[in-house]
Amino acid sequence: MTPPALDDAVARAAAALPGVAIDRAALTAALAARAAGGEVDAVELALALACARGDAAALAIFERDYLRDLPASLAHMRLDAAVIDDVVQRTRARLLVAEPGAAARVVEYAGRGRLRGLVQVVATRLAVDHTRAKDRPGGGDELDDLVAIADDPELAFLKATYRAAWREAFTAAVGDLDARARNLLRLHHLGGATLEQLAAMYGVHRATAVRWLADARAGLLRGTRRRLTAALAVSPAELDSILALIGSRLEASVGRLLADDGDPG
Repeated sequence: MTPPALDDAVARAAAALPGVAIDRAALTAALAARAAGGEVDAVELALALACARGDAAALAIFERDYLRDLPASLAHMRLDAAVIDDVVQRTRARLLVAEPGAAARVVEYAGRGRLRGLVQVVATRLAVDHTRAKDRPGGGDELDDLVAIADDPELAFLKATYRAAWREAFTAAVGDLDARARNLLRLHHLGGATLEQLAAMYGVHRATAVRWLADARAGLLRGTRRRLTAALAVSPAELDSILALIGSRLEASVGRLLADDGDPG
């Protein structure tokens, strides 16, 4: 990012956050450090830096735009109101209170347009940790399903919060794949076929089977993302944050998701 572009980004952030004391030097340095990784959300980063400094106006905006809706997003977990209040408080502390010698986590997370999704994931992780600590007996309710579907709370968050849209998008994306791609995924992830076995089944070199399987996984992710973009009332940046959190986990979970959603045809 060139110096003029940095200046413009700082000016846009200041204009978008009236009343927030912007440390222009710190924001410029943070923008420059992140610019090599792609587009940077200057407003989000400026807000995070101001929150980390304890700026009252910035903290009020963070409370309004990022924390206020957490109780509604956790409602599907059927937790007591007191527990949800505690989760929100712990989320606030986790993000805004810096560990000794470290920056507040809100700064680490900010700048890619993903902060809202990450705040929700932090809260969901804390809520899942709470339910595990209580060691609730299985009762077949939605919360038990949430904990059971995966060891990683990021995937649990996605499936619990966007379950219907995710299932529809995933099933449709599987249907969009050609027959060979669907068969490869099911044979490998559900049937346990090795790459060597897949290559022998199709009469190709192992490297070809590796490429075909990788292409099938990539196509499944692209198709799911495309359909989620059309179905969910979230911005592309928020969807990016969700998918970024589950990226490698999705690939590792293809078998479970295929089994969960059945054979679309």
